[in-house]
Formats: sequence, C-alpha cells, structure tokens
Amino acid sequence: MAIVKMSKFTLFVLENEREDLLQEMQRFKYVHFADLNEEDSFRTVDLMNFDFSRDLEKIRGQLDKVSYCIDVLMSYKTKENLIQVLKSGVPAFDFSELEQRASHIDYETLYQEIKKLSDRKEQLRQSLADLHTKKNSVKPWVNLDFPISGMYSLKRCHVLTGSISKNWISPLEKELKDFRLTHWNRISEDKDKVYLLILIHPTDFQSVAERLKMFGFTEIRLTGEGTPAHEIAQLEQLSGKYEEDIREIENRLREKSNDLLDLQLVYEYLRNLQLRYSVANKFKRTDRVAILSGYIPAEKSQQFLKLVHDRLGNHYYLELAEAEKDDPNVPILLDNSTFTKSFESLTEMYALPKYDELDPTAVFSFFYVFFFGMMVADMGYGMLMLIATVVALKFFKLRQSQRPFIRFFFYLSFSTIFWGAIYGSIFGGMIPIPALIDPAKDYNLLLVLSILFGIIHVYVALGVKAYMLIRDGEYLASLFDVGFWYMALTGAIIYLVCMFTDSLPFLKNPALAVMIVGMAGIVLTGGREAKTFGGKLAGGLYSLYGISSYVGDFVSYSRLMALGLSGGFIATAINMMMDMLFHKGWIGIVFGIVVFLAGQAFNIFLSLLGAYVHTLRLTYVEFFGKFYEGGGKAFQLFQSRPKYIELK
Repeated sequence: MAIVKMSKFTLFVLENEREDLLQEMQRFKYVHFADLNEEDSFRTVDLMNFDFSRDLEKIRGQLDKVSYCIDVLMSYKTKENLIQVLKSGVPAFDFSELEQRASHIDYETLYQEIKKLSDRKEQLRQSLADLHTKKNSVKPWVNLDFPISGMYSLKRCHVLTGSISKNWISPLEKELKDFRLTHWNRISEDKDKVYLLILIHPTDFQSVAERLKMFGFTEIRLTGEGTPAHEIAQLEQLSGKYEEDIREIENRLREKSNDLLDLQLVYEYLRNLQLRYSVANKFKRTDRVAILSGYIPAEKSQQFLKLVHDRLGNHYYLELAEAEKDDPNVPILLDNSTFTKSFESLTEMYALPKYDELDPTAVFSFFYVFFFGMMVADMGYGMLMLIATVVALKFFKLRQSQRPFIRFFFYLSFSTIFWGAIYGSIFGGMIPIPALIDPAKDYNLLLVLSILFGIIHVYVALGVKAYMLIRDGEYLASLFDVGFWYMALTGAIIYLVCMFTDSLPFLKNPALAVMIVGMAGIVLTGGREAKTFGGKLAGGLYSLYGISSYVGDFVSYSRLMALGLSGGFIATAINMMMDMLFHKGWIGIVFGIVVFLAGQAFNIFLSLLGAYVHTLRLTYVEFFGKFYEGGGKAFQLFQSRPKYIELK
C-alpha cells in the first residue's frame, strides 16, 4: 500500500527563463503540472494565458513528416525474426543524449529525399499498372498480323474490332451470311468471349452495325503503330525498364533505412518538445513573469529545489509544501515492491486510489495469485508458464513497461503448479501422480474450500475498511460499519454450520447471540446519518438487508471450484481422444499428437483467460466493493512515453 507522498509547488520565473527551465525539468521528469486556468485562486487575478497553438501546429507538421519517413523506411529495414528482436530489444538513451543527437539530425533533407523517391516509385507503379492494363487489352489481338496504325484508315471499307459473347456468335454468323460485302474473322477467344475483326462495305455498314448491336457486340478500338505482337513487345520492354527503375529506387530507400534510428530519435525529441509546449498552455503569465504550478514526489523535493536554483540562481520565487490529504487534484504515483508492481495494472484498470485512500494492490495481489492458480490448477500448464516467463525475463531485452506484465505470469505460474500438485494434474492427468484432492470425487470439499476462501477474502476487505476508518480517527464508525458486520456474519456462519452438522454443538447458542447482537447493532447504527428516528430505523433495516448481498458474494466464490473442474475435465477429454487415436496405428499416432497439442493449447488459452477474468471479477466486485472507491488521476511524468526507444 504505497501511494507516493506529494508536494505542491508554485513557481514564479522570468518569462525568458521559462523554456530553459522546462527543458531541465523534463530531464528531471518527476513533475506533474497543474492547469492554472482551472484554479479559482488564479481566475480572480488579472493574468494572461499562454497560447502556443501555432508552435504546436508546427510541431505536428514536423511529426507528420518524420512519421512518414519512418513508415516508408520500416518496410525496407532488414527483417529480424521475433527471437532476434526480443533478444536485441530497443536502443536505450538518457534524455540528454536524446536531445543532443536529435538536434544534429537534418531530418528535413531526409524527408525531401525520401518523399521524392517514394513519390517517383508510386508514379512508376501507376505507370506499370497502366501498361499492364494496356497489354491485357492488346493480348487478344496478338494473332492479327496487320499494323494497327493503318488498320482503321482503309478507304473502301469500314473496319470494326470488338468482342461478342460465345453464346451469340453462331446466331450472329447466320444473320450476317446475307451480307456478301461483309467479312469477319475470329482473331481469338477466351472462356466467355470471341474477338472479331469485321470488314464492312459502306453500303452495308448501317444494317450490319444494327445487327451487331442487337447481338451485344462491343467495339474495341486498338491503339498503337505496329502489329499487336510488336506493341506487346514494346510494352513489355517499357515495363521492364519501369521495374528496373523501381528496383533502383527501392535499393536507394533500403540504403536510407540506415537513417531509421536517427529519424526515430527525432520523433521522440519532437514528442517531448510538443509536451513542453502543451504543458506551458496550463501556465499563467504577466508581461515578464511566468507562473508554474504542480506536484512533485515529496522525496524528490531537494532534487527539485537544487534543479531550480542551479538553473535560475536567485531569480525566482518558489512555494513548496506538502500536498493536502483531501486535495482531489493530487496526482497518484504508486511505489511498490517488484512483486506488487506486477499487479498495479489491475488496480489502474479499475481506478487509481484517491490520495487519502490506500493502494489496494499489495493486499489483493496475494489473493489474485492464489485464486488464479486454483482456477487453472495444472502442473503442466504452470510449468509452461514458468519456463516461458523465465526465458523472457532472463534472455530477452524487454522494455521496462513490459517486464511487469511478464513477471505477472511468472508469479501466477507458482500458484498454478501448487494447485496442480494438489489436484494431481499434469496436462489433465497425462502423467498420473497422487492427488491430495481428487476434483472428480471431492467436489463437495472443493466447494466448501472455495466458499471458505471467499469468506477470508471478504473479511480481509472489511479489515482494510476498518483500518482506514481507524487511521482517520473514526473509531466508532469502524465498530458500526465493520465490527457489527463481523459479528453478524461470523455468528450466522457458525450457527448455520452447527445447525446443519453435528460438529461443535456448544458454539450454537453463543454464535446465535453474537449474530443477534451484530444484527441489532447494524439496525441501530446503519441509518445514523438520517435526521429523524424513522429515517434512522429505515436506514438501519436497509443496511441489514445488505446481508443478502454477502450471501451472493460467498456463493460467487464457487467459481474457484467450477473453473478448476472445467479445465481439468476438458484436458482429460483431450487425453482420452489422443489415447483412442493412438490405437489406430501410425496414422492415428500422428493425428493423436496433433489433437493433443492443439487441444491442450486451446485449453491453456481458455483456462488462463477464464482465470484472469474471473479472478478480476472477484477482486473488483467482492473485494473492492467493501472498502475501495478509487477515482484518483495518474501522475503524468514530464516526459513523453517513448515509442521507438527506451529512455533510461
């Protein structure tokens, strides 16, 4: 439970020092700026706003150019296989090195060169497509050994070239038999059409044209100088030249891909420059003074003070104080152990805690690991998870943002192996081992254990709520809102156990008494905020009615048993199919191996996905619902999140 303590600062600096100061703060990075345009204390003062919209527009244009170059060159970069990429990782730079290198890169010249080459390549591609279309249009006439340029200029007859459907060629030939001064020739045909050359005497032209139209004749007017075969040869020669030009351009772009890292550095630099201008729009100013405000981690206050003093000397005014506990604007930064940090993303997915709350990650993470393993519960699956995550963490150069995700499954693998050993399951019983609990026989025991774990889970959540109330000095509230519920629930559970079993009969009456006292306390205090007696009583009764939701909560934990059983039964069924195929000879053995690998892979996916989602559900609904509100806003580091590199 580690919410980083924050300090709030308000800083007055000379306007001509602002840009250099922001650059130093960006190297420091642990600064979250407040928007002074939204703070009431600054609205009543006659101060001016910053407007860097033009600068931001200019940077967006620069980013568009650099992004264009990166996108073009990425397709020409030498491809590495996935293992090589993971082993080499992305290059790492510190912020000063990034700025120094990026400032000496002439990306504008690179952009002009890459844009020119890329545009020329696109033009050549379009020309190739046009040539291909033209070549296809001439191909059906390749058997025609007459120059195209003179074919349509005959003086004593009309020349038509075109196509007609195969279904109509015979009726057309019959129709044209009576025209003795008309001659036609089949030049070629494909699966649907026949291509015709038709010579028509001027006296017959009108009549023949009408009949051709009636039978769906489509005129195709050829273009060119020589014969169709000669035209095709020229088109192919020109296509070859265009393709050679494209290859030359691609080789030049491939050489330019050596500049890809430089362009990526410029991209990251511009993103951070964009961030500097964006946050400056949150400041206020006079003619000569800029006013900055925000939050820094309290433990870094001395570093922050030194940074400001070293950069500005004595030409500034700074107010720095511990952030107020109930300030809703304090940004949230979590600082947890390596184990707990692996589960922070689950907290963030729900909601970050408020500044006056507790970080629930450290509490729920142990339960999450325990419940996840109980739902998957297979040693084979757990070993695969363990091996994969150990290899990734030890041999792959992962980003800092990726390592917690891999460690997340690394920790989950141990619980999965543990519960797999208890259930005696290795890939659904492929390797038989003794089980402490046989899911196929001891399902009643598993159901009881699941609900018992659920009771512990809910009780811990109530305990966290009590701790928070006691921490804030609300001792009676902790008794009313937690103590009485402990009494009512515990008394009811023990009483029901004694009533439906013959165990511990001496606890039956004391449990009933504790339950009644707890329920009475809930009724008397549950509506204490109401102003009238009737309102207090109604509120108390409604609070007591909430005990039904606890019953639903406890039943929800039966999914711990259900998912473990379903995954195990599916794995067993896959093994049975494999075994049956193995008795069908060598072909059956091959198919059996395929069924086993594909089936187990699919079951691993379903089991991990189901356990992930349902454990989240138990955390968010049954656990967080008892004490956690959330709603904090994340601390925004004063550095852009890198896309192509790693910032040290």
